[in-house]
Formats: sequence, structure tokens, C-alpha cells
Amino acid sequence: MRIRVPGGRIGRRGLAALSRIAADFGDGDLHLTSRGNVQIRGISTTPEGEIPNDLSDSVAAAGFLPSFAHERVRNIVASPLSGIVGGRMDVRPVVAALDRALCADPRLAELPGRFLFGLDDGRADLAEMPCDLGARAVDGESAQLRVGALPGPVVAREEIASALTALALRFLDLRADLWNVRRLPGKGRELLDGAEFPESSGDTGETGGPDAEKRRRNGRHGILPVSDSEAAVAGSVPLGILTPALQRALLDSAGHGSETIVLTPWRGAVVAPLGADRAERAAASLAAAGLVLDPDSPWSRVSACVGSPGCSRSRGDTRSRAADLVRRLETTDVRDDGLPVHVAGCERACGAPHTPHTRILIGSST
Repeated sequence: MRIRVPGGRIGRRGLAALSRIAADFGDGDLHLTSRGNVQIRGISTTPEGEIPNDLSDSVAAAGFLPSFAHERVRNIVASPLSGIVGGRMDVRPVVAALDRALCADPRLAELPGRFLFGLDDGRADLAEMPCDLGARAVDGESAQLRVGALPGPVVAREEIASALTALALRFLDLRADLWNVRRLPGKGRELLDGAEFPESSGDTGETGGPDAEKRRRNGRHGILPVSDSEAAVAGSVPLGILTPALQRALLDSAGHGSETIVLTPWRGAVVAPLGADRAERAAASLAAAGLVLDPDSPWSRVSACVGSPGCSRSRGDTRSRAADLVRRLETTDVRDDGLPVHVAGCERACGAPHTPHTRILIGSST
């Protein structure tokens, strides 16, 4: 079962609820996706092969199903640190407004399940993500719409949600059987009525390659100062699996602060803001439970699809292969370009990074 978490903001209460649900119905782990969502796996089905009604009821009771009709289309990624540290605009209210707007329009339930909205607070940390529609902040009060890879008009902050839903409706008018904006003949220009707009959202600051990848990792790991009195703790979740031990450590750490937990689109987690005097203690607890705080750790850039036995398409155990690769990178002089590495069990390569990376396909010579 995939559970959407728009913007990745789950909070302490939400994580506690999902932790109980995973223990009661699944394998106990919470599996993070490349869109900041959560999957529960290992679910025992009914004799008819169905998911138990009690499971869906529990997810709904926890507040994760505001609209059954729209659940598959509530795919919204956002800058995880927005409103915490950095960025030009706090996009958290925009995430909530867009989610409400999606659920309020019956026709938008017809969007393809992989259609993706992205809300970038101006730091361009979502620049590499293949979003269908989105916005990137120009300043604290305005943002430039994004249609696929194309820049759109600049709109006021309070107009972002309505502008994006209007574009989504336009996509439904034109899509035929296409499932994303980039597959349209004009790559999305049709949604803008052919108009072209200059870039207004500033330099992304990312040029690609190992140096850019290293900068990205450095900004996503460790204790991040928020103010003189507050800090955030951020790190990678190995293979995107929030184990029960790591779930408990996140809950304990968040219990000392504002109870904010953010799941990131790069399969990480952030706890913020914490009192500066508590941050080191929280970081030590999270690291002991498995959160990777060191940006130079191979675990910060090695990922894998679910693999066997969790996926019938996979040709083998991708996670063991990934763990073996991490051990080699940690202990031997392996020639390495510093880019992310993704281990895939089939050609679909589910969950692969959106940035340049090395791909290892099990059962092949590559």
C-alpha cells in the first residue's frame, strides 16, 4: 500500500500512526519512495486476495485519505527544508492549498497516478525532478510556474494552487492516453497556449556532475543550524527503509521539539526545529538507530529497488547487492566517480535517482 504524504510533512502524530499500522498489518518497516511518500509492504491479504478493510480504515482514521477518489493523484513534492532554513518562500501553506484544491475538483481524480506536482522554494533542490507541473519561488510573494521543463508565467503566492489546478485540467483536455506533460507533442507548450516565458526564478546553482552532487549531499546531512537557538537534523535512510528502531528514534527526537518530521524525495528524513542544545543528542540517537548523517558515507548515495522477494519482476536480491557494494566502498579502494549508484532488479529501475547516476542491473553485465 502506498500512502501519499504531500510535501513529505508527516509530523510526529502521523509517523506514530503509520508505525502502528505497519506493525499491525505489514512487515513493520515503512518504505520511503522517491516522491517522499510511504509504502507498507508484507501485507497479509484476505482469503479473496484483497487488502484487509481494517487496514484502509486505519489509514483513513489517521488522516492520510482525505479523498478516496483522489488518493492516487495527490503526488506533491516540495523543498523539504522550506520554512525551516533557507529558501525564498515558505511553500508549506502552498502544499496544503494545492492538496485541498486537487481533492475539491472531481475531474482532477482523472489525472494519471504518476502525474507529479513540485513546489520549489527557490533553492532549486527540485530542479532535477521530472515534475509535470510546479512552481519555483522567485521571492517570498511570487513564483514562476513550471510546465514540464518549461518556464511559465509568474504568479502571486496565493494564486499558485489555482493556477496549477487550471493547468492540470488543461492537460486532461489534451492528454488523450498520454500520462505526463513531457509526452505531449509540444512538451507542455500546449498548456501555455504556445506562449514562451523568460526564466524568472534565478540561477539554479546546480551544474551537474560529482561536485554538484557533493554539494547536494552536504546540504542534506548532519546538524543544520536554523538560528542561534535552533537546529535541524537531516540524514539519509539506508535503502529508504525506516525500520522500527529508526521510527522510534525519529519519534523520540521529534518529541523534544516542534514535532515536525519531514520525509524527503531523496529517501531521507529531517527533524526540525530542535533546540540547539538538544540537536547533538538527537543526532547521536538517530545515527545509532541507522540514520546516515555523514554525507560522505556510501549509504548517502547507494539505493536499490525493492528486488526479490518483494517484487515478482526482479531478477534477484537488490538490497543485498547494494549492501555488499556499500561494504566495498567503505573498506576497499574501489574506482568510483562519486555519483549516486542504483541497483535495479529489472529494466524499469524503479526508484532510481533523478540526477545523473550509475545503474547496476542485476542479471546483466552492466
